[in-house]
Amino acid sequence: MDKGTVHWRGRLEGCSGYSVEGRSFVRVLRRAGYRVQAVSVPPRPDNGSGQGTDGIQRSGSGLTIVHLPWHDYGWEDLAGQVVWRAMFETASVPPEWLQRLTEVDEVWVPSSFNARTFADAGVDPEKIVVVPEFMDQGWPKKSAEGYTGQGRFKFLSIFRWQKRKGWDVLLQAYLEEFTADDDVELLLRVDPFGPLTADIGSCITSLTRRFRPYRPPKVTLLPYPLSQQDMQKLYASAHAFVLPTRGESWGRPFMEAMASGLITIGTAWGGQLDFMNFNNALLIDYELAKVPESAAVEWPFFRGQVWAEPSVASVGDCLRRAYQGGPAIERLRANAAVSMRDHYARGQAGEAIIREVGRLADGPRRAAVGNRDGGA
Repeated sequence: MDKGTVHWRGRLEGCSGYSVEGRSFVRVLRRAGYRVQAVSVPPRPDNGSGQGTDGIQRSGSGLTIVHLPWHDYGWEDLAGQVVWRAMFETASVPPEWLQRLTEVDEVWVPSSFNARTFADAGVDPEKIVVVPEFMDQGWPKKSAEGYTGQGRFKFLSIFRWQKRKGWDVLLQAYLEEFTADDDVELLLRVDPFGPLTADIGSCITSLTRRFRPYRPPKVTLLPYPLSQQDMQKLYASAHAFVLPTRGESWGRPFMEAMASGLITIGTAWGGQLDFMNFNNALLIDYELAKVPESAAVEWPFFRGQVWAEPSVASVGDCLRRAYQGGPAIERLRANAAVSMRDHYARGQAGEAIIREVGRLADGPRRAAVGNRDGGA
């Protein structure tokens, strides 16, 4: 049944979180009967360090969902009601975003974490709607097997090489916790964060010389993008996933790792706490801290913000507990897979965006929308 047209502006190509999420949402809406006119907008070549575009421009009627950062191109000639699918990883949002946030009709965020941080920054809570991410149908094709004590224990981490992801904390904790005498391996499937990213291999070598100059544990760098099928195989080949992130709006790799049956280790602050807890994951201690200038140089919109600073000692303890295993760790692993299947499979969580699009497509925006939680 044809339910009408939805205009979608976003990054739909590549392997970024924006791209994977955008493609998933577009597929779900099309299967639900909407004609989705999707326009893929590539990232700005300056990696967001330039100024944002002018105020939004509307023409005609209908519904447009803009799934882009404030500073990207793609905000021109929007049709009808405008929804911004927005997210930010710190305790607030950049001041530059606030004008744009007042111009759109609604703001759809992925997590209760962002619902709080956007409201705390001054965004009208009645404009904020929580629309969670979800797993694509068929994920995972193959689940990881628990560690039996035989062979090398493999830790996996997947991220872009920026300060926010806590790669420095991860490597320090891993190198201080283990030596070559431990049968462990850290797999790093990483991409550079823009053209100015330092040489990743050199960074790993430098930290190894600093924290474990003699007989370091094995670290394997996987610097090339993988297809979804190969990513699923990578998850299935590991025993634990770890990411001591300093801030996430949602944390898709955590969700994929949990669905794949991995022991999952993540920071106890951020959007991932919508689905990670002490019953299904190992959570890292942290303190809130001001974003350092080195991170603001990477991403100027972080300047003046606050995020989590994960504890190196806590990361090391979580790594050791995962490696040692035992009944309690196995329960976490099993609970993680069940929680993903029961709450974040496409059939359950995917209904949130269908419901919210249907609400807006039915007529003018309702008064007093409120901070609805679209989670399952």
